[in-house]
Amino acid sequence: MAAETMAPQPTSTTTAAGSTTAAPRNGGLWRGRVILILGIVLMGITLRHAVTGLSPLLPVVREQLGIGVSGASLLGMLPTLSFGVAGFLAPVLIRRRGPELTAAAAMLLAAAGTFGRSLTDSVPLFFLLSVVALFGMGFGNVVGAPLVKKYFPDRQAAMLTTFALLMQAGATLPAMTAVPLNNAAGWRVSIASWSVLSLAAALPWLIQLVRMRRAGSTAGTPGTVAAAPGASGPRLGLAQLVTSRIAVGTALFYAMASLNTYGMLAWLPTIFKGYGMDLNTAGAAFSVFTFMTLPMAFIVPLLATKIKRVYPLAAVLALVYPVGYIGLILNPGTPMLWAFIMGLGGGAFPLAITMFNRRTRTAAGSAALAGFAMGVGYLFGTLGPLLGGTLFAATGGWTTALIIFALTGLVMLAGGWMMTPRNHFLEDKFTPATTAALK
Repeated sequence: MAAETMAPQPTSTTTAAGSTTAAPRNGGLWRGRVILILGIVLMGITLRHAVTGLSPLLPVVREQLGIGVSGASLLGMLPTLSFGVAGFLAPVLIRRRGPELTAAAAMLLAAAGTFGRSLTDSVPLFFLLSVVALFGMGFGNVVGAPLVKKYFPDRQAAMLTTFALLMQAGATLPAMTAVPLNNAAGWRVSIASWSVLSLAAALPWLIQLVRMRRAGSTAGTPGTVAAAPGASGPRLGLAQLVTSRIAVGTALFYAMASLNTYGMLAWLPTIFKGYGMDLNTAGAAFSVFTFMTLPMAFIVPLLATKIKRVYPLAAVLALVYPVGYIGLILNPGTPMLWAFIMGLGGGAFPLAITMFNRRTRTAAGSAALAGFAMGVGYLFGTLGPLLGGTLFAATGGWTTALIIFALTGLVMLAGGWMMTPRNHFLEDKFTPATTAALK
């Protein structure tokens, strides 16, 4: 990795927060970190099942529980709203209680909410337990990058790629298994089955918490970082983050990616049909769009940790959506091409996740940046479907909506430039004396 991409990892460092962090001993990825790797893997794959495991079963659940159209619309908005609010709250929990406890609590909340909502016949309780599950997953969204930074500073590219790829796989697998499980055992079993995996994902972090307690919270387990009660690094709240170019830029980049992605997930098949495609062609093109998130989740983190300048990559990912939109307007006869190009925009999320660590020096900084960017980003994601539907209702077609969505690429382009300064890190502005020693 180029020298400018990250600060050198010292053997031990006294952070601005006053805690001491020791780098992992040399000995390979697995030495002393098997439980931690298992924790990252299981958590990554369990962060979307409350969304994609329910969507194919929504007609059945609505009929069984008596959920109306407005209730179904609200249920569709809950994921991004919950992820957004959880994004702002997670860094506070990480700072006060540590990333390990946050990860364990996240997975326990996801398991409890998922299992609980499969048992109830009450619509309000179903919604409440859905929020519990989604909040747990929202905490998990944020805590992954700080955990990688804390425990895998020598393997960040590999672990962030794994985490991002499993998040995408974790969105695909529940969608694939939901209907078969429903046909075999009913919708309640289909939904509840994923709570077992969430519960399993909590166990590695509970084990790590026990290890930390036995070590007296001052010495790490073999091969890992010595753990303090909270994440090491300066305390960065909202007042500090809104003044940081890196934080604001990352939030803008993530927000526009969310706006476009969730807007297209809601409306792209309908848009294709509006431009004259039959149902089969529209469905096939939409499948191309959604499939592209998997290879992009693998390629982008590896590429972003190797290259010296990240902005050209961020710029490409910011512009592929506008290129696809304008191409669809001008030449709707090649939907597969435009779906493929738009699908490349799925790489924006793993790029942002990579930047949570590449542009920070400490686990606390990573947590603060991740929470701020995801908090802003997912709240904007909620607006994507609303923006598309409102513009279509106002104009009677999709051209104006696609032009407006294309213009958001300019905001994303600016955000990408702000989040990728060379040789600058989030903490530098707030703890210059401390971070200078790490350069």
